[in-house]
Amino acid sequence: DPKTTAFLALDFTGVKDPKKGPCNVSRPRCMSSLPAVAKMLKAARDAGALVIYSVTSAGGPEDIDPYIAPHPGDPVVKSGPDKFIGTDLAKILASHGIKTVVVTGTAAEGAVLQTVTDAVMREVLQAVVPVAGMSSSLLYDEQYVAWYFLNAPGMKGKVVLTQRKLMSY
Repeated sequence: DPKTTAFLALDFTGVKDPKKGPCNVSRPRCMSSLPAVAKMLKAARDAGALVIYSVTSAGGPEDIDPYIAPHPGDPVVKSGPDKFIGTDLAKILASHGIKTVVVTGTAAEGAVLQTVTDAVMREVLQAVVPVAGMSSSLLYDEQYVAWYFLNAPGMKGKVVLTQRKLMSY
């Protein structure tokens, strides 16, 4: 349901200046994930879902790849790997009645892993993670995060891993 779903785009910063974030030419897996993220982002917007961005401590919204850049009015939070810590993310989600978060981002083993874990542990949010939307510098890291979401205590059965083409709002 798009009215109770938020699409999170985490830490896609650094395209123009690698010092501003992890999504740049030194991390080609992130760069190659951008077309899939752009399609998912468009689908979320078209359905009327809330779209929220995060940036790393070194970057800002202007450092997000223009291909998937925030629109005016999109909330942007700034923090370390867990986007709930030190931000208004929980408040933003609650104020919009969000029950499901679709989480994309880089690094899979950082922002995606920690934000999804925190969302699930709050026991008020369902998390959906499209595998084409989580990237890292290494394929192994992405595989580990997928395994963790499917098998780890507290996570098993609470995180939905999916493919972009299977998603709908």
